[in-house]
Amino acid sequence: MNVLFNNPQLYVIDYPGHDALEILDKRNGRVGLLRGETAERMREEFREFLTQTHDDEEYADFLDAHDAILEHPVSLH
Repeated sequence: MNVLFNNPQLYVIDYPGHDALEILDKRNGRVGLLRGETAERMREEFREFLTQTHDDEEYADFLDAHDAILEHPVSLH
């Protein structure tokens, strides 16, 4: 497990041994787990996004653009 990014709005975890990427939207308490080619595409989008500095609104816009993959509420086990 590798934490790729963590800020007050977003948490991104890479699971390289499982070819999976987990994205947590801290604003809404929702999470999405991507695997395979979908995970790889999202890794690339995220890497490209992080090549520049962004403010909170731009992070919110990035998350909102990927809202469909954040389909599960976060719960404590």
